[in-house]
Amino acid sequence: MTTAATADQTLYGFIYWLKHNPVKSVEAGFTHDDLDAMVKAYVTMNATDATLSAADPLSYGDAQDIPGKSNDGSQLADGAGILFETPTQALCDQSKYPDTHFGT
Repeated sequence: MTTAATADQTLYGFIYWLKHNPVKSVEAGFTHDDLDAMVKAYVTMNATDATLSAADPLSYGDAQDIPGKSNDGSQLADGAGILFETPTQALCDQSKYPDTHFGT
């Protein structure tokens, strides 16, 4: 009997597979459809072990945050970002990404 995968193992397992995929590179011509297809394949293969569903629930729980734009650090700490329970483009537009100096 195998044990269920943790959230960390599931997330980073997918990222590793995404980065090392021999067929599709995330750097050259990779599309949203490519990403969706890879996510669907990964969750299908890990539905039981990681308790995953191929359908995006579009609600991510009241403990999910994305990094905010405040550079004073108040929106960059664990649990202190922008609440991402129900994702929207407007929330993403408020986010700070690593290439816009996340954490500095």
